[in-house]
Formats: sequence, C-alpha cells, structure tokens
Amino acid sequence: MKQIRIIIAGLLTSLCILTGLPAQAEEITGLKTGFSEDGLWMYADYGDGTFSVKCQDAEITEAVVPREINGHVINMIEVDCFKDNQNLKKVTLPDSITVLEDYAFYRCSGLEEINIPVSVEKFGFQAFYGCSSLKEISIPANVSEIEGFTFEGCNALQSVNVAKGNKVYKDEDGILFTADGSELILYPSAKEGESYTVPPDCTKLESYAFMGNTYLKEIAISHIKEIGEDVFYYCTALESMEIPEGITALQGSLFGDCTSLKHVSIPEGVISLGSGCFYNCVALEEITLPESLETINDYAFFSCASLKSIRVSEHVKTIGEYAMGFYYGDHEELKHLPDFEIDADNGTPAFTYAAKYNVKCTGGITQGIVFLYIIIGIVIFVILVVIFLIVMQKRYQKLHDIR
Repeated sequence: MKQIRIIIAGLLTSLCILTGLPAQAEEITGLKTGFSEDGLWMYADYGDGTFSVKCQDAEITEAVVPREINGHVINMIEVDCFKDNQNLKKVTLPDSITVLEDYAFYRCSGLEEINIPVSVEKFGFQAFYGCSSLKEISIPANVSEIEGFTFEGCNALQSVNVAKGNKVYKDEDGILFTADGSELILYPSAKEGESYTVPPDCTKLESYAFMGNTYLKEIAISHIKEIGEDVFYYCTALESMEIPEGITALQGSLFGDCTSLKHVSIPEGVISLGSGCFYNCVALEEITLPESLETINDYAFFSCASLKSIRVSEHVKTIGEYAMGFYYGDHEELKHLPDFEIDADNGTPAFTYAAKYNVKCTGGITQGIVFLYIIIGIVIFVILVVIFLIVMQKRYQKLHDIR
C-alpha cells in the first residue's frame, strides 16, 4: 500500500507539471483525483475510504489543510505533501487526519508550529525529517505507530509530549518511551542537560535514541540489556561511557562523530564492533578491547586522531577495511594516522591487517620488551668484549712468556 501511495504521489506531481491544475477529477491508475477550487490542494481517493491531500504551493508559509475537498473528507497527509518547503512556518491540520504519511514534512526546515489533532494514529517514515526549527511535538493518545527516522534532523527539538491514555507510547520529561517504559525511543536533540541516567525499568535503547544531542556529557545506562544502531551518533559533548555487562555487540556507528569522547569501557562478552563504531572520535586516547572480541568491522576506529595504539588479541578473527590507522586528508584522500600502531602478535589477523594496509605493528613486541632486549644485547656485547680482551691479554701474555 505504501509503495502504491509513493508511486501515485509521483504521478500526481507529474500530472500537475504537464497539465497544470485541472478543476475536475482525473482517473490515474484507477484512483480518482482532483483539486480544491483554489487549486492549492490535490486529493486522491484510494477507494477504501482514504482521501489524501498534497499541497501544490511549494513556497507556502502558513498552510491550513482543508477538512473536505469536493465533499470528500480528507484523512491522510500524502507522501511528500510539503517536502522541501523551507518557507513553511506553520501548519494547521483538521480533526479528520489519521495518518501523516512518509516524508510528509520532509526537510521543512522553517517549520516552527504544527497542531497534531487527536485523530492522528500514525507518523510515517521520516515524516518530520530535517524540520530543524521545530522545538516540540505532540503525540496524541490514538497514535500507535511512529516509523523510523520520524524526527531525524530535528536539531531544535526539545520535547516530545505524549497525551495521557496512549497505550503504545509515553514521555518522561519530554523523552519518548514505550508505554511500559522498557524502551527509550527518543531523547530530543536540543534537550539541555549535561548528564542523564536512564530509568532502571528501561532495558533497551532504540536505534538513534540519543542521536544528535549536543548537550549530554555523560549518560548512565547500567540497566540496559540491548543497544540499537547509531544510538549516540553525533553526541558531540559526550565524554565517557560505560557499556553494561550482557551487551554482545556495539552496532553501527554507535559512537560515530562523538568528538569529545575520551573514555569508553567495553565489558567482556562483546564480540563485535559495528562499522564506524568509533568513527571520528578524535578525542579518544586509549581503549581496551575485551578478550571476547571477534570482529572489528569497517572504519570502526577511523579518524581517531588521538589514539596512538590499540592492543588487538588473537581472538579477533575479522577486521574490516580501514578499521584503524586511517583518516581523510584533503579532498577525502585516505591517509595513515601518524604515530599510530597496532599491538598484535605475529601471525594473527591483526598482524595480517597491519601488513596489508601498511600500518605500524609491534608484532607482539612491546616497547618495554624492545628496551629489555636492547639492554640484554648491550650486556651480552660487553661480556663478549671483556671475554675477547681477556683472551687477547692471555695470548699476549703467553707470547711474551715464550719470548
């Protein structure tokens, strides 16, 4: 159904371009379509009681969506309805709307105010993506579905407010949770505060939950048993993190672009680091990888400029492309991080990675051991010299006695 709606939205847009704004309904792929009298709104009849609407003015600043067009009650905001309208500041929706479809307000970067009527039941995929001026959003009691990336790029969002009586979602101080509190769905990007402790009854952080928050320096997640992808991505103020025991994988770019991150504690039991897991963590100076670790995926420690060495055990069997020791120079040119080295034993996958990508590797010999070897070598050399001198002295003495 969703794919059909997206296709229809494209066809409707093409129709406008080719024929202008017709006053009477048209037949498109079996659906009746038409326009409001002022030509501002196009509607589509899906034949199941669903009537969608799409705005025809790409530069409208204040939009009042009609409740009816030509006698048809509008109950869905169409795919791409206001997409890329950066001038749109305010939207008023009628109490008949039940669905905000995919990309409905996609990249409406100027949108500051919108009423969400109690009739709404669903927020579509990336419905408010890139609405970077929106400071708060209300979730009515009837909403039972919020699809992925709905509020991604809402960099000014400070609060998500869920109406009482909603059986699927709730908010705690503007933070979006599932109704039972077991899953944290969204911590708003612009919510202020330097520290946050996840409630003890919450055991899961949904993917992208804290993404883009630039205030939090510390987040306590001691009761968490499951962490989704990219949860802390672009949390540029985050300085430290202690991963709780029981977590087996750090998925995706979990700490990608956490440019203030200095310390991360990874417990035993973690077997995989996702692609870009610590991408561009430029403040990270040291990290201890657990013995349980088996996989380090592509770009896991890419552009970690302060990280001079990583000890990688023989238990790590797979290391992805440019996982460590690299950064982007000018013009996105791949370059080796200066002074970076991998501490790994000869014959291990980490040693092989270092050889393949021409990254410095100790080969299992640490600087301390090298220093010890040098001392031992010097001592042996001195002993040999002394022995040599003694032998030569005895020979010289013997020759002298003979004479």
